[in-house]
This record gives sequence, C-alpha cells and structure tokens, in this order.
Amino acid sequence: MDTRLLAKNATALGISSILAKSIAAVLGILVTRYLGPESYGDYSTAYAYVGTFILFAELGISQLMVQEGAKDPAVLPRYFGNTLLLKTLLCVLCYLAMLVFMFPAGYNETVRLMIVFVGVAVCFNAINQSIYNYYQAVQKIYLSASFQFLTTLLIALFTIIVLVAGLGVVSITFAHLFSYIIITILLYLALRKEIKPRTDLPHLAGMVWNGLPFGVHRIFYYLFTQFSILILSLTVSNVEVGIFSAAYKLVLILIFIPSLMTSALYPILYQLGDTDRSQHQNVIEKVFKVLSAVGIAGSMLMFVLAGPLMEWLYDGKFNEAIPIFMIVAWLLALECMSFSLGDILTTTGRQMQRTLVQGLALLLLTVLTYALNPVMGIYGAAYAVIIAEVFIFFAYYYMIRKNVYKIRIWRQLPGTLISSLLMAGTAWLLIGFHPLLSASLAGIVFCLAIAILDKDFRRIGVYILKRVTGGR
Repeated sequence: MDTRLLAKNATALGISSILAKSIAAVLGILVTRYLGPESYGDYSTAYAYVGTFILFAELGISQLMVQEGAKDPAVLPRYFGNTLLLKTLLCVLCYLAMLVFMFPAGYNETVRLMIVFVGVAVCFNAINQSIYNYYQAVQKIYLSASFQFLTTLLIALFTIIVLVAGLGVVSITFAHLFSYIIITILLYLALRKEIKPRTDLPHLAGMVWNGLPFGVHRIFYYLFTQFSILILSLTVSNVEVGIFSAAYKLVLILIFIPSLMTSALYPILYQLGDTDRSQHQNVIEKVFKVLSAVGIAGSMLMFVLAGPLMEWLYDGKFNEAIPIFMIVAWLLALECMSFSLGDILTTTGRQMQRTLVQGLALLLLTVLTYALNPVMGIYGAAYAVIIAEVFIFFAYYYMIRKNVYKIRIWRQLPGTLISSLLMAGTAWLLIGFHPLLSASLAGIVFCLAIAILDKDFRRIGVYILKRVTGGR
C-alpha cells in the first residue's frame, strides 16, 4: 500500500471536490435565482428526466473495473476497453429512449428542446465517468479530480456568459454540452499514451453479469435522489416542481460529502475486506464517526437557519420552499450515516444486499410520494424522501449486524449530538443576524464542543492546526 499516493489522492480529491462543489453550488443558486420558479421547474424537469434515462447506460462494469483493477492491474486494458464499448452503445440507446418517451410524458416544448441537448451532454459525461473510474482503479484519483474540477469550471464559465447575456433556459444546456465535449477531447489526449484499451467480446457478457450488482445499485441510488422531481414533473405544475427543487437540490449539493471521504479509501477497503476484517471494521467506524458528525451538524444548522438562508440565497423568490427545506435538510444527516454502512456491504462482497435495500427504498419512495401527494402536495414528496432514507439506514445496520460483524456505531454519536445541540442553540440565538455570520459562529461552537468531548476529533483538530501553521 503506497501511503504517499493514498495521501496525494485524498488531498487532491478533497481540495478539487470541495472547490468544484462550491462552484457548482454558487452556480446552481445563481441559475435558480435567474430563472425563477416556473423556468426553474422546466430546468429541473429536463435534468431529472435525462438523468433517469442515462443511469441505464452504466451496468456496473465501471465499478467492477475498479474492484478488479485494484487487485490485479493486468486486467485493466481488457476491462477498460469493454467498458468504453458497452458504455457507448448503451448511451446511444438511452438517448433514443429519451427522445421517444418525452412525447407521451406530456412535457412542454421548452422541456422537450432541453432534453434534446441535455441528453447528448449527459451521454458524453457518462463516458467520461468511466475514465474517472479507470483513474480510481490505478489510484490516480488526483487526475480524475483535476478533470472533474475543470469540467465544473468550464460549465460555470459558459453558464455565466449565458446569464450575463440574458439568454433563456435552453441556452444553459448548450453551456453544459460544450463543456462536456471539451473535457471528452482532453481526456482522450491524456489517455492515449497511458493505456491501450482492448475489447474482449467473449468475456464481455461475464463482466456485465459480475458488474450487475454494482450497476443496479447505482441505478437505484441515483434514481432515488432525483425520482421525487421526476414524479412531481408528471403530477404537479412546473412552478411547484421549481419550488420543491429549489429546496431539495440545495441539500443534494452536499451529498457529495460521504462519497468524497470514501472514494480514496475504496481500493484499501476492498483489500481489507478480504484480508483483515478487524482493521476493516476499525476504519469504517472512524469514517462513520466523522461522517455522522458532519451530517448531523449540517442538517441541524440548515433546519434552524432555513428561513434566513433561503431568503438570502434566492433573493426571496422561493420563500414557499422554506418548510420543504426544513424537512429535506435531514437528508444530509441520514445519507452521511448510511453511506459508510453501505460501503461495508460493498467492500465485503455483499453488494447485492446493498442493491436490494436501495431497490426497496426506491419502491417505498415511489409509493409514499404518490400516496402523500394528494393529501400534502409537494410536502408529501419531502416527507417521503426522509422516511425512505430512515429505512435505508436501519436496513443496512440490520444486515451488517447479522451478516458481517457487530459494528459499534451508537457509541460514536453522543458527542456529536451534544455538540450539535449546542450549535443549534447558538444559531437560534443569532438568527436575526446574517445567516453566514450565524452559521459561522455556530460552527465554531460545534467544533470547540466536539473537540472537548471526543479525543478522535481533538486529534483531527490538532492535525489540521499543524497543517495550517506549517507544523509549528
């Protein structure tokens, strides 16, 4: 295990992901404010629609490449070549399906036009994602992180040009399409001397079969995050879709946090899952502690400051979304807590169990959304998301305790809960100030409290302090 390479990957991934997500968050807020509820409803509908179809272009072979490539780099040319071939064919089929089904869906002309261009954009991005998986397999995550950051930067640059020029919502899709085409060309130039992909058709069917547990889980997982918007786009007005999306997507921006922490660890966790189950458990429990602290604190802060935050971020144009934001804010906490538990199943050869849970959660989400929508409107969709996430967490916990090992997670939470409550009280007392000031001061209280209550967080704080001060 090359610890220096692991540290380089983790650092690059962390910095680039945080910067990229920060840019994407700011850009998303600007686009939302610029478009307003109705046009933003069209925008959210188009992206939820194409995002759903493109999920079926990934049957898990990319993730299988990461798993097998981490164990034996010699198989990578064959896995990579087959991945690119299959992904390209599936992207074409998915795009054709988008065009066919957008008419019976009953979408307006603007949404249909956006689907035409966004569909091509997400196909390019889907192929690029497989290249990022290759970099993950060879533990060069810093390269994939750099390209993904550049993608975000280009999208932001071209989108801002569209906004400054005062163009319509369809023009934003051109910005995304142009950015993905540029990145695809750059990735090709970067890879052509590093690896020569080769197709191995006799083994393709077997690779697809072995990758299906990863692929089906990915479909269920990402479909879960955007299915509420897709259902609402078929049942309520575009204005209501825009209001729900303004709150929901604000939380989804932060869902990258658990995957950010675990992506660099995946090759290591796969190895420990085969060779040292005790060490695997220790690593996962530490990851759970950190993720739960980030998630619970973040959700509680968003819940308390929901009103001031939404009014400030969206210039008062989406105030109807404040109660929805207070509900879906807890998605961050639940996602952070369940993600590391799901990784236990993935890295110990139980991916199908994780897939089963995610599929049942998607079914539960669908039933609850349709059942609650006539009674509670778009609030019902928000509650459905949270109830389904609670199901995921407890289902993972049950499966791990029964089939893997006696994971100890509850002992990790008291310090986090006490610190979060102190933070929430501080934020509530400062709610009349600017939300950034209130959030910053409350965050400082949380950091101080959890460092006092928990030795692991004291160590993290000391490490960060040494890095900031240059080791002094």
